Amino acid sequence: MPIRLSFSALCAALLFLTSNTVSGQETFQVGATTLTASNVASGIQIPWELLWGPDDHLWVTSRAGSVHRIDPETGTTSTVLTKSVTNNGNGEPGMLGMAMHPDWENTPKVFVVYTSGSSWNGTEYLSVFDWNGSGLVNEEVLLSLPAAGIHNGSRLLVLPDNTLLMSTGDKGDGGASSQNFNSLNGKILRLNLDGSVPSDNPTPGSYVYSMGHRNPQGLAMGPNGLIYSSE
Repeated sequence: MPIRLSFSALCAALLFLTSNTVSGQETFQVGATTLTASNVASGIQIPWELLWGPDDHLWVTSRAGSVHRIDPETGTTSTVLTKSVTNNGNGEPGMLGMAMHPDWENTPKVFVVYTSGSSWNGTEYLSVFDWNGSGLVNEEVLLSLPAAGIHNGSRLLVLPDNTLLMSTGDKGDGGASSQNFNSLNGKILRLNLDGSVPSDNPTPGSYVYSMGHRNPQGLAMGPNGLIYSSE
């Protein structure tokens, strides 16, 4: 599928999944580009991460504790993972960030971030799962750190050098952990895809790539090679 069509479909799905007000079809003009929004899927509770997968399907995490795979052409939705997660309704814990392995054809794996335990004394996990064609199986926990009801970060970004960035929040502690180098909270972490520490990280033996963050909820690499984080 051409990139332009994939991007349009992703935008249309995002418009629907983040707001249930889309009815039928609506047209949106963005500069010289016309986007048509239509219902793709429904019933997904608190969608958090939305990705266009290498299999030309939409992949969505639901903060309530599940991962869904959607055929954008038919709207057919399958639940490919269900976990027992922290779920306090109005906060920010649960099934959160997600990223695909960059060599999907040979290594069909999915990285997922979720929280478990109580809202204010929980654990955040970065795990990798195998994709068997119908579900996510064989969980391997790569990293764990303290979690809370808010400010868990959780965004993932695979870099061109096949390392993985993970954003973490300060758990709402007023910035104490984000300023503590020995804490993994309030940071951008950089890992190898197997969970080990890259040898060229800023500090040898440490996952910390950047510190002083409150609750980074966006990670992207620009065409200039710079990494951008939104909070």
